[in-house]
Amino acid sequence: MAKSVERVEGVRSAELNFASGSLVLEYEASTDPRAEVLKVVRDAGHGIEPLEGGRVPQGHGSVWAQGHEATTAVSGVLLVAGWLFSHGGSPFAPVAYAAAIVVGGWLTARRGALALRARTLDMNVLMSLAVAGAAAIGEWQEGAMVVFLFSLGQILEARALARTRASIRSLVDLTPPRARVLRDGREMFVAPDQVGVGETLVVKPGERIGLDGTVSGGGSAVDESPITGESVPAERTIGDRVFAGSLSMSGILHLEVTSPAADSTLARMVHLVEEAQAARAPMQRLVDRFTRWYTPAVVVAAAAVAVVPPLLGLAIGADWGGFAPWFYRALVMLVVSCPCALVISTPVAIVSAITRATRDGILVKGGVFLEAAAAVRAVAFDKTGTLTRGMPEITDIVPCDGSDARQVLAVAAALEVGSTHPVAAAVLRAAAGAAVDVRHADSFRQEAGVGVRGSVSGVRYTLGSPSSAHDAAPIPADVGEVIERLEGEGKTVLALAAEAGVIALLAVADEPREGAREAVAALRLAGIAHVVMLTGDNERTAAAVASTAGVTEVRARLLPEEKVDAVRDLRERFGSVLMVGDGVNDAPALAAADVGVAMGAAASDVALETADVALMSEDLGAVAELVLLGRRTVTTVKANVGFSIVVKAFVLALALVGTASLWMAVFADMGVSLLVTLNGLRLLRSRRV
Repeated sequence: MAKSVERVEGVRSAELNFASGSLVLEYEASTDPRAEVLKVVRDAGHGIEPLEGGRVPQGHGSVWAQGHEATTAVSGVLLVAGWLFSHGGSPFAPVAYAAAIVVGGWLTARRGALALRARTLDMNVLMSLAVAGAAAIGEWQEGAMVVFLFSLGQILEARALARTRASIRSLVDLTPPRARVLRDGREMFVAPDQVGVGETLVVKPGERIGLDGTVSGGGSAVDESPITGESVPAERTIGDRVFAGSLSMSGILHLEVTSPAADSTLARMVHLVEEAQAARAPMQRLVDRFTRWYTPAVVVAAAAVAVVPPLLGLAIGADWGGFAPWFYRALVMLVVSCPCALVISTPVAIVSAITRATRDGILVKGGVFLEAAAAVRAVAFDKTGTLTRGMPEITDIVPCDGSDARQVLAVAAALEVGSTHPVAAAVLRAAAGAAVDVRHADSFRQEAGVGVRGSVSGVRYTLGSPSSAHDAAPIPADVGEVIERLEGEGKTVLALAAEAGVIALLAVADEPREGAREAVAALRLAGIAHVVMLTGDNERTAAAVASTAGVTEVRARLLPEEKVDAVRDLRERFGSVLMVGDGVNDAPALAAADVGVAMGAAASDVALETADVALMSEDLGAVAELVLLGRRTVTTVKANVGFSIVVKAFVLALALVGTASLWMAVFADMGVSLLVTLNGLRLLRSRRV
């Protein structure tokens, strides 16, 4: 179909999205061939509607598409009538069979003609030739059977595939068609795309949230399962972020809109999922290369079977049955040459798996990453914000020069105001809790893996790791003992230093994330023996967190570039590596891994856009789910491809020896296509670990 559309004047390119059933055009604006494209598609018997506002159309398509099931049913009735006539000795049997062929096969013939005009040899061309050939040698019953089975198979296959496309439609339909917005003190309903950033939405219990926003008033339990996959509603109060498509369950929410409808988290999810489902996985590209030579090769072989044996028998005077039986065998081979089952065996499994993952809050950017996840042999976790909650708190302030704790906190907060590191947030929270007046440091500078530098009241300070402070001035032995004690308690120690040396120590603790140990155990049950933690923190703190989480290998005090080196080393030692991080600070390491997984992407635009896989919630158990889903997907694809090849090879062998019939060939094509489709759809079922 895409090739037929590309032949329309003014169309530069046409791409069919298998998953969403959409056609994407690139065309010359001066020509605007869209009306002609719609006509070409509808003439081929396909339903098509222009997309408006990003919503998937709910219509039934063209008249031809609406009548396909009816014509198939009529064809089946005529086929049965022909069978009854033939067993009753009636001369009307061929007429009934011919009518069944015309009624059930005219759409196939129409599509085949369009394919020939586009210089392609698709299943419609092959089926039309096979049916015409069967009629030419008087095999009316076989021809009618082929037409009916082929049409029935297409209907069943289309219904099965509609299940995967419905997943995208269900995501799109989560956004309500109207939103209650507060304007000039009055509530009014408008379309979500007419609401601007900064406006206030009012969401009542039982209503879906129309746009992303921050709670500015009220509170409610919010069902965010369509976005995060979490089945338990989350309590949302003032200051919390909520997402379009979520359901307010218990209270009234006032929301300040933070992004337009087209850029909401849900809209970007839909876009990314559609792109992922349309992208071709390596396994699919391999199958495509195989089918490019398979079909022409079998067609050539069929032509040779139809012509060579009869002519050879005639030349040597052998009685090999004449032209008709060999021509019939060639027709069988012609039907078997259709690569439908092979072509569909991979994408339906990939699409189903991506859909299943999305429902569970795992956004996979394409089939290539499912394949890569299946091959993973080692998993590397970042510590802060991944294995830990990412909400560190100041637990100890130890002045080393007689300074007051509040003075220490004031200087530290002034240095951290411009930092984006989670530890900076802990310092600022502690300063706010102590009612410390926070100023901005002059000459602020942040150095990855070291800390922050700046001037406060004319004095230059450094706040960072004890090792960086030691580089500026040696740390006294008694201060070193305090550092060892605090780190032994699993705390991260920050050293506040001036030119004269260390002024104070600040200890920070970050609680391990709930479910981290269970997630690591699930990975080990999945056969991932090598689970490693990579962190810039000190060895003692890292070891304490690793012990709690059940991680046995730790690499500490790593700068961002050293995390990349660690990932590369893991790849050399174990093979394919999956890296889990927060999607921002760990971006280089995520990019270096075979599969980069970002945590809590629903709250991070950067993570949602840049990671290979984005966990919309903060459930680490989804990592093991991803690995297992990848393995199931690869196993399903291999089973589908293997089954398709074996059945086709078997029927081809039977055709060569003259024991295969046309209806057997149709089963080898449409029947196997339906079976591999149904097998791929099994991946839609939830199997959460």
